[in-house]
Amino acid sequence: MSVSTVSDNDEMGVMGRLDQFLDKHVLPWPVKYLTNRITILATLCLLIPLIAFASNQVLVLLANSYLNVMSVVVSSTVLLYSTISERRDKAAAQRREEIAEAHQRLADERSDEDHKRIEEINTHIDDIHQEVMEHITSSLDRIEKLMFDRINQMQLEANTHIDENHGSVLATMASHKEELADMRKILDSLRPPTSD
Repeated sequence: MSVSTVSDNDEMGVMGRLDQFLDKHVLPWPVKYLTNRITILATLCLLIPLIAFASNQVLVLLANSYLNVMSVVVSSTVLLYSTISERRDKAAAQRREEIAEAHQRLADERSDEDHKRIEEINTHIDDIHQEVMEHITSSLDRIEKLMFDRINQMQLEANTHIDENHGSVLATMASHKEELADMRKILDSLRPPTSD
């Protein structure tokens, strides 16, 4: 901090340091004197001796000189402080602009970071969606294959069962035919012979 103060004093030069000294140690006293209510009333009251003792040249010149000096000091002080105030206002406005620019820069950077994060999140969500879809597709393919295998197995079992049933039905029919043939022989043997 002291280094920057020294460099600021070097940049200001002799007049800058003198102005700083006067602003800090000398000029506040006349301002306090001139803005004192009693001083203002006393100065106004000097109008009465000017009017009352208009014939006394020395008193009139003395009061008039005092009022002229007071007028110059007041106008110079007002001009000085308005200039200082204007400089401070400019510096404050410049500082506000710098702060606003820095704030805008930070807001833009934060917005860019948020946008990048949102893009990363969207990419991650897309990747997860793709993985889920691939997993579902492979699961459905597996389920479909298992179902086809099971249906084929059931068809084979049904065909085997049908073949077995068909074979047993054919065997039963063959045995019934044999029984019918035996019964026909018995019936034929029981029939009386026909006379020709």
